[in-house]
Amino acid sequence: MTRDEKMTADEERFDTVSVATISSAHFVHDVYPAFLAPMLPLIIDNLNIPLAAAGWLATIFRTGSLVQPFLGLLADRADTRYFVIIAPTVTALCMSLLGIAPGYLSVAVLLLIAGLSSAAFHPSAAASVTRASGRTWGRGSSMYMFGGEMGRSVGPLFIVAVVTWLGLERSYWAAIPGVAFSLVLYRQLWSKGRRRMGGSSVASVWKAIKEQRRPLGLLSGLILFRSTAVQSIATFYPTYLTENGSSLMYAGFALSTYELAGAIGALAGGTLSDLFGRKRLMLVSQFLSGPLLFIALSMADGPGAVAVLAISGAIALSASPVQLTLAQELLPGGRSTASGIVFFLGFEGTLVSTLLVGAAGDLFGLGPALGGAVLASMLSIPFTMGLPEPRKER
Repeated sequence: MTRDEKMTADEERFDTVSVATISSAHFVHDVYPAFLAPMLPLIIDNLNIPLAAAGWLATIFRTGSLVQPFLGLLADRADTRYFVIIAPTVTALCMSLLGIAPGYLSVAVLLLIAGLSSAAFHPSAAASVTRASGRTWGRGSSMYMFGGEMGRSVGPLFIVAVVTWLGLERSYWAAIPGVAFSLVLYRQLWSKGRRRMGGSSVASVWKAIKEQRRPLGLLSGLILFRSTAVQSIATFYPTYLTENGSSLMYAGFALSTYELAGAIGALAGGTLSDLFGRKRLMLVSQFLSGPLLFIALSMADGPGAVAVLAISGAIALSASPVQLTLAQELLPGGRSTASGIVFFLGFEGTLVSTLLVGAAGDLFGLGPALGGAVLASMLSIPFTMGLPEPRKER
């Protein structure tokens, strides 16, 4: 076998160790952004700030999402490994220092830096995963998305345990896993001489975006409409249940079940799309998840309702790694940029859908508002049908 043939064989092989390492990094990293919600009541009491000021803190943290495409472009131009290795330490330190921040301004600065660090990590790590996935990009994206979902689930429990046992003033101890994992990433991705990840010029990435503007436009519409149901259910379903007589404990259990089932669906979705095609998997998810969510909204609480909700969550969120892989296949030379676009659109879709469903809920009730969000999500189907199947071209 010649040197070129060996390099081609290496590129087509699924690098289990690297994919598992980056997916684990996603898990460890996403533990830390999940600190904000459970720490916010403690910060409010500690700094004696009003709820409006606390709301601005959450907004400041999320502003990093606005620049994700540009951070992805920067990562494509340089080397994505820089962002993947450094970001867990930066995010972990900033979020873990919130407990000892002396004032509102210092908390805001820590959250701004953490938001930018998180925004830099996600596109770079998503691109690194497919570069290590050989020919099965969907499988790598599934593992990556599963890691993030589980990290967001564990984060609140972790910081609550640290603060309960050590006190808010010692919350900085929570940073240890993030810093330690950056060392693991350095050893795995850098010191062992792994090949450079990235190195595309800005001009080549912009040229590719112009050439793929139609499918990227269709994918953008798909993401924006699809996020209306997924995020609205995650945000308002517990409130909908309690308004209709369910207990708060049941509402929390139902939401946790939905999120966990979604993580399992994300783990399966990308892998299945490698076998059956991206468009086909997306369409199956869209056609099935909408009616199932309608059924879940119409059912009274109980085991049957939770089961339907879990199935609908798994099917709906199985599309998340697929749309991420689709974007990267459209821009194979600018995968971090493509991933940044996907995450940016997901953030925008979440923001708009949450505001609209909240306003509609005040006017017409949460039931009709959530039903409208599910219906709007099915408007993503025509966008999917117009997309190419870049997996075949690749």
